[in-house]
Amino acid sequence: MIEAAAKPRKTCHLGWHITSRCNLSCRHCLRRTPGQATTDLAREECRAVLASYLEFAENNDRAASIQFSGGNPLLRDDFPDLLMTAAEAKMRGTINRIQILGNPETLDDNMANLLAECKVDDITISLDGLEEANDRMRGSGNFRAALAAIRRLVKAGVPVSVKFTLTRGNSDQVMPVIRLALEEGVKQVGIGQLILAGGGYEVRDQRLAPLEYREFLLEMLRELESLPEEHADFRRSFIRHNGMYALLFHELGRLEEFRNINTTRSHRINSDGGVMFVVWSDGEVVPRRELQRQGYVPRNTFQEIYDSSPLLKMLEDKARLRELAEETQRSLVKCSACPVAEFCRPGMVGVFGSHPYFAANRNCWR
Repeated sequence: MIEAAAKPRKTCHLGWHITSRCNLSCRHCLRRTPGQATTDLAREECRAVLASYLEFAENNDRAASIQFSGGNPLLRDDFPDLLMTAAEAKMRGTINRIQILGNPETLDDNMANLLAECKVDDITISLDGLEEANDRMRGSGNFRAALAAIRRLVKAGVPVSVKFTLTRGNSDQVMPVIRLALEEGVKQVGIGQLILAGGGYEVRDQRLAPLEYREFLLEMLRELESLPEEHADFRRSFIRHNGMYALLFHELGRLEEFRNINTTRSHRINSDGGVMFVVWSDGEVVPRRELQRQGYVPRNTFQEIYDSSPLLKMLEDKARLRELAEETQRSLVKCSACPVAEFCRPGMVGVFGSHPYFAANRNCWR
């Protein structure tokens, strides 16, 4: 008898900005958005927030993940206690992934060893170029601190990722950063266009226009294909899931190759839906940065917030959101006849009442 496959567990993710404090003043920082929290919860309040999240995951049989962010989460004196509590939850199976987005200046050997002991799955360090270009965006000395932190983390056995914010002023720095990252043992490099919010809006003239983005991707493809074969998996992971790479491959007559890259990928554990809580440093809970408040923790529990929020329930219905995105796609002239529509669905840009709205990929050059 063939046994039926186990039903996938629902998931939940906590993106927790545990402090508004930061030791840097990056000119493109999203924290400069008007109305962002400028106060932090007290130690006991933070412990209550984490306890409430773990209780929500356990009571609802959710596969949970957590990302500690900020500001710079390493600046909080009680960060090690919060991290160890999360690690204990990971050991008993409540949490399956712990991530950290932090600054390198405050990461010493003791912290690196703690992250290794707690089996942190990923710590992301931002690098926006080699020394001159990076420090122009992030402040003098940041590049050297980042490189020292990466080496410290790799030595301790902690998986490290690099995050790169792409602008007109540093687009020529991407491949040097990728080559450096590979040499230093970084497992992943994420490249994202400048987000037009907060400090990013103030320097919005630095965002690449669609045709500029096409030229960037084309040059990146040439550079990636020049990497030694030992980095083939890195090259495929970099190209994968990017709808604009799909369009570029189509224009180069290589769409089937892109299709193969995406169909041969290793799949993550499936789930039948997930809810995301973004929590600001003062306890405000939103589903995403640009969406409306759903409550405050620990004043409200995560269970109470979820139970009273039609928006959270709507956002975790991935199948329905995909249907709505496809409806939008069929109504957009440049998307409806797009040869790579299957790889590039319109993204949700906001919610009015309980109805989500979608827009075409703003990087598209069609």
